[in-house]
Amino acid sequence: MGILSKCFGGSSSSTSRKQPSATVEDLCHRFSLEQLREKQPSATVEDPCHRFSVEQLRKKQPSATVEDICHRFSLEQLRKSTDNFDKSRLIVETDFSKEYRASISVNGELKHVTVKRLRLEALISSYDLICYKNNIIFRCQLHHPNLVSLVGFCDDHNEMIVVFDYAPKGSLHHQLCRTERNSPTLSWKRRLEISIGVARALHYLHSGTKRTIIHLDIRPASILLDENWVPKLKFSGISVKGPKFSEKEARPVELKSVAGTRGYVAPENSMNAGVTHKCDVYSFGALLLDLISGKDPCLNLTLHQVGNVKELRNWVETGNGEGIIDESLVGEIAPQCWELYMEITESCLSEDPNERPDMGEVEVQLEHVLQLQDEADTNRAS
Repeated sequence: MGILSKCFGGSSSSTSRKQPSATVEDLCHRFSLEQLREKQPSATVEDPCHRFSVEQLRKKQPSATVEDICHRFSLEQLRKSTDNFDKSRLIVETDFSKEYRASISVNGELKHVTVKRLRLEALISSYDLICYKNNIIFRCQLHHPNLVSLVGFCDDHNEMIVVFDYAPKGSLHHQLCRTERNSPTLSWKRRLEISIGVARALHYLHSGTKRTIIHLDIRPASILLDENWVPKLKFSGISVKGPKFSEKEARPVELKSVAGTRGYVAPENSMNAGVTHKCDVYSFGALLLDLISGKDPCLNLTLHQVGNVKELRNWVETGNGEGIIDESLVGEIAPQCWELYMEITESCLSEDPNERPDMGEVEVQLEHVLQLQDEADTNRAS
């Protein structure tokens, strides 16, 4: 008797007779093709999904216009709120625009705003008006606590006017270069807090949107301060959209001419080699020098004579920083805080853009600088 018969209690021949092999019909019901055709008609694409015509979609999904996402003011409203653009309301004037302080009702709420009016000479063609409106749409899509909020616009009679939140403390440039007698100066900790706020705004522009946004005008005059000294970065109109943030190897954006302000322009921008977000990092490094010296680099001849941040650092650390460092900061900066702050400044001002850090890294480092200063102040007090 074989192994199978021992296991199952019979011979292999008797087992095969009692267990005939099963067919597919024994296990599963067989339908005819005619039955399936009658009971299961073929489905069309319209059965599970509604079909829209192209005309219906065009009617239901119109392209967004600037009026859809941003409040439109009439020229008469803005004339009234600025006393017909009176000089007494003038905040700042440049070759391209004038900014006025005003109060105006927006959706039933009275708001204190700044009205920026481009000079009529700046209007070259209808293409400029299109670019102006596209820029408004672009700015309305940006939302960050350290960016100036756009309130509205006016394009009556081909005017180019933008309205944004008013900054009671003025610009950082105004605060650093105050000439009024006995006017309070910015403390070292407040300057650090301002630098962190600007770093956060740039971090958002560089990596918080679908496309990298290169600001190209980082300087004290572009930073406004609200009633709580919170910095708000404003746009001057020369910002450009870079590549998608997901692109690892992004090509520089080619410009027709150098964009920016002397003293803040990155070397590669000056040589028309194209711009990347690292140009903003360089400008931010110059801003960090402003916060230390209390002066603009383009106006501070001593910084130009030094010509090198490392040499500047050595001058200060050997006690030769008189005339370079803001006198109000003497004795305020903790040694460890100064050392890390200058390391950040040096890295931002590197000649090679690839050696400059990203703004997210700069933001974290500056927060550590502030922490070191807080710890030093606590130890000093105790």
